[in-house]
Amino acid sequence: MASDDPGPGQQYALQARKHIASLRRARPGITIEIRWCPAHKGIAGNENSDDWAKIAAEEPDTHGVEWLNYADRTEVRPMPLPRSLANLRREISEKKWAEAWSWAGGRASKKNYKMPESHRPDGVVAGSTKRLASRYYQMKTGHARTGQYLHWTRARPSAECWWCQCPAQTRDHLFKVCPKWKLQQKILWAEVQKETEEGKSRWKIWDLLADGRCGRAVLGFLSSTDVGRLVPPREESDAGSEVIEWEPRERREREEEREAEAEELGATEELGVGGELPLFLPTPPFMATADDE
Repeated sequence: MASDDPGPGQQYALQARKHIASLRRARPGITIEIRWCPAHKGIAGNENSDDWAKIAAEEPDTHGVEWLNYADRTEVRPMPLPRSLANLRREISEKKWAEAWSWAGGRASKKNYKMPESHRPDGVVAGSTKRLASRYYQMKTGHARTGQYLHWTRARPSAECWWCQCPAQTRDHLFKVCPKWKLQQKILWAEVQKETEEGKSRWKIWDLLADGRCGRAVLGFLSSTDVGRLVPPREESDAGSEVIEWEPRERREREEEREAEAEELGATEELGVGGELPLFLPTPPFMATADDE
């Protein structure tokens, strides 16, 4: 007991301590043992006490359960025994869940709805680790750490394969021809051939990742390689190529925009050295005030 103050769930413990003290005074040599009884294990005495506790909490007055004080007794409205807030919250939650299940039961049942086989999750992938399953589904959707996807998101300046310098690092390249993973590719396609009786030349990567028979082979390939897992940092050559490809293009676009604006404002002859606009441009006619005129 954390406190001697009587509260919900402690008043009976206090009464039990009083009875134990009275028994020890009456019979000094008596031995009293208090043992923990596991709940919901089919113990007859514990089940009976649970039933009586529920009856006392729901209808105390009709079953002869004593009130806390005689002054609290009333015939107009029965007053329940004190209960903790946690018990009340649990009861409310259970009632809400029961209502929700009863509402949804008549709208979505096995008779009314049946999940298509194509929508069912792959049991082999679901049984793997979270990181491996994540790489698998990234490869399946095409949003994986490949050169092609990272170049499309502008995370890398080119789609070049960082293992073999192939111009485009696609899923087909990684699963079929990249020399870095030649041994792992051989094992992958041998297992696919064994499961489906179809060779590498007959498979497209999206068909391979969509076929449930190939899930175990693809997981084995991903777990034995760094495909879709590691992206090496860009070297200085990559950074230089990025500057060569991106910055001049953006600079040319800005210069073209400035020249177009200058032509519209009639200030092309006032351009400075290098085609750059001066700090202040003449006021357009439609913005001139009466004083300027």
